[in-house]
Amino acid sequence: MLLAQRGLINERANAANEGAHPPGPRCLSAAPSEAELVCLWEGQRFPTQALVSGDGAPLRVVFRGRPCTGGPGPDFRDAVIELRGCQVRGDVELHVLASGFHRHGHHRDHAYDNVVLHVVFWDDDGENTRLASGRRVPVVALGPWVARRAEELQAWLCRPALWQEPCSGARKRLGAEAVGAILDGAGDRRFREKAATFASALAEEDGEEVLYRGILEALGYSQNREPFRLLAQALPWRQLRPCIRAHPRQERVLVAEAILLGRAGFLDPLAGDLGALPSWAAHRNGVESPALVWCLAGIRPENHPARRLAGAARLLVRYLGKGLLAGLLEKVAEASVEGPQALTTALRVDEGLIGQGRADEIGVNVVLPFALAWAQARQDKPLAQAALILYQRYPKLSPYGIVRRLTAVLGRELTAGARRQQGMLDLFHRYCRQGGCNRCPLA
Repeated sequence: MLLAQRGLINERANAANEGAHPPGPRCLSAAPSEAELVCLWEGQRFPTQALVSGDGAPLRVVFRGRPCTGGPGPDFRDAVIELRGCQVRGDVELHVLASGFHRHGHHRDHAYDNVVLHVVFWDDDGENTRLASGRRVPVVALGPWVARRAEELQAWLCRPALWQEPCSGARKRLGAEAVGAILDGAGDRRFREKAATFASALAEEDGEEVLYRGILEALGYSQNREPFRLLAQALPWRQLRPCIRAHPRQERVLVAEAILLGRAGFLDPLAGDLGALPSWAAHRNGVESPALVWCLAGIRPENHPARRLAGAARLLVRYLGKGLLAGLLEKVAEASVEGPQALTTALRVDEGLIGQGRADEIGVNVVLPFALAWAQARQDKPLAQAALILYQRYPKLSPYGIVRRLTAVLGRELTAGARRQQGMLDLFHRYCRQGGCNRCPLA
């Protein structure tokens, strides 16, 4: 609709136009102000089809007239209007309601005797406008044309969709079992791709370092994944671990937290026995390596990187003795027997620093694909089998907004479990966001 598109239809009719409502329940319930109607006419901001007289005759504006610069009289003077093939010259007056002409007393004012067209939004009089001279002039109402467009729009909204993503009918067309198999296959592919990424890293780096960096990145969510990765590079596990172990057990969590937060730039230089720490651990960001830029806008308090780093400190100290590699691979083996919750518990940190949702994310996206890569590199079939079985048994993780629509069209029972959730993520990145509906296996 022209008026709706330009923001001119609203509920702020001025005092003179109060009660300006259309005749009939299917029409619009608000009209533009008179000033806005003048703006429409001055710029001719409407299609010519909207100009139809009360008896259905179309009009054409040859010249819309000169805007009145003040004082009494019509809104536009010396207009040229073509009606039924004949051109008439004169003035144009505008009102929201046709009855405004009479209400304003123009029907007694001879200053309006040269009016040749009365432009309104709603014609509530239903007849040509009578001038003080006794002559009557045609009325053009824009409201009915706008209302018809609104009705057409409403009809469009009520029509069945002419196009839907092919996945919308996948369950009915392919069957639940086939759809489930597609999701399982896509989920396994995504899992193996993650394992392949870890395998590439393991070919060049120590396993402890690769696992440490993966855990820190997973604590960063999407907004802060990069600064967490950079922090892991600037503060490698091979340097952090011996520094923490050099302190008494009861101080280790505090030391680990202070080093991580300090290096991340969330603490002022440490007060106290700073000299007991290596020089690289005591510096704030920007002193010996590039500054870390954290995204804090819109972050919920529980997801603040400082809280995640405090959780990381406690998690790292938990596996300080055996090491991250041996300690977490052992938990994978145990969880393959006891169930996924055992691995979640091994990754959780109290006080909400690393809750169940984040622990599940670390387990599915870091620990298990890392375990598969590690096992395959060493031909450890039991560990590889344990990682795969555990991944396939893992419950669904926290909802991902990007696959909410796919979850809705396939059904929650068909998309249960982390494996199928990962499968939807794989399909989304591989097809949905690439405009590849026709290539998607659900098509």
